[in-house]
Amino acid sequence: MRGLPAGWYVDPARGPLEFSHVFGRSWQFVCHAADLPAPGTVARLDCAGRSAFVLRTRTLELRAFRNACSHRGSRLVDGDPGTGLAFCVDGRVRCPYHGWAYDEDGRLESIPAGQCFDTADPESLALAALPVTQWRGLVFVAFGAPDRSLESAAGEGATDWPDVSSMRRLAEPRSIDVAADWKLACEHALDTAHLRVTRPAPRSRLVEPSEFRVVSPDALRATGTPVESARASWPTRAWLQLAGDAGTAADFLFLWPNLLLCLAGGTLTVAQALPLRAGACRVRATRYGGSDSTRDARRRRYLHERVLRRALQDDARLLERVQHGLGNLEPATTLPIDDAQPGLRWFVERCRAALGPGADAAKKPGTRTRRRAAIVSGAT
Repeated sequence: MRGLPAGWYVDPARGPLEFSHVFGRSWQFVCHAADLPAPGTVARLDCAGRSAFVLRTRTLELRAFRNACSHRGSRLVDGDPGTGLAFCVDGRVRCPYHGWAYDEDGRLESIPAGQCFDTADPESLALAALPVTQWRGLVFVAFGAPDRSLESAAGEGATDWPDVSSMRRLAEPRSIDVAADWKLACEHALDTAHLRVTRPAPRSRLVEPSEFRVVSPDALRATGTPVESARASWPTRAWLQLAGDAGTAADFLFLWPNLLLCLAGGTLTVAQALPLRAGACRVRATRYGGSDSTRDARRRRYLHERVLRRALQDDARLLERVQHGLGNLEPATTLPIDDAQPGLRWFVERCRAALGPGADAAKKPGTRTRRRAAIVSGAT
């Protein structure tokens, strides 16, 4: 099997295609439900050049909207630079540009005095609502109608994935901008062959996944084993010693198109590759865990944070190295994929199905019909 064409990782013209056929139709992780504990709390998500926010209502439900005012299109929610979290007073979203205010259901509630819109229809000026869902304590949003529910996307292979609703965020999310395409970041997460070759990347891990197996059309699953102590950094060795044998069992779940969940040592790590532009993405990693405040628990969290920071830095260097190499190839060049990498092969096949010639034809309806008519009539 061959990989994706090298041009797919560097061509900026593919950005709109990827949004419409991948990110516009998939569930995107926003935050943990505990990050929205009270009415008026908000979480912002930016993905593929679009922005959305999720709001907790007075009845503790979740509402999601496009992050744009219906008046002049200004961004409504900024949120904390690291977490994207914010708070709306009285559950009202106020535009910082002209002061328009919207209620928790997105309806236009008020326009400041002096702004005259006598013929404006309030119903037509409501915020653009988006699909939002909660799965196992994690909050997801979709920028368009998703192909299937999140429960269905996870599939039967994830029915035993534990509910992590009781967990809480352990530290500020780690985000790093990488000069590599989002598809490359996902392939890197699913490629287990490099773990025992590259240096020093394996030293910045706690556990390593086994081969990923397909558990649904949209999900992969893998177990994990602890890194060998001879290859581990001192924070990793210390964490392994504190966690013990029971704490090092790991469970990995990859959800199409760009989310990796890892449960290990009582901690959930959520890693997400968010596209910025062709050849550039933002890798975001957040850790959640229980409320254990013992000295050993605090030490494990501190060590885990050190390892995660190093892992992101090492991964960024490796990804940028590969991205640079792909840019030196002819756009149509495809490279071989190891037969022992079922997860990587699955991801490439999913990308081909979503972004291949069929997607191009769907983007330009009528192209095939006109071509067929030209052939029948003898036109050139």
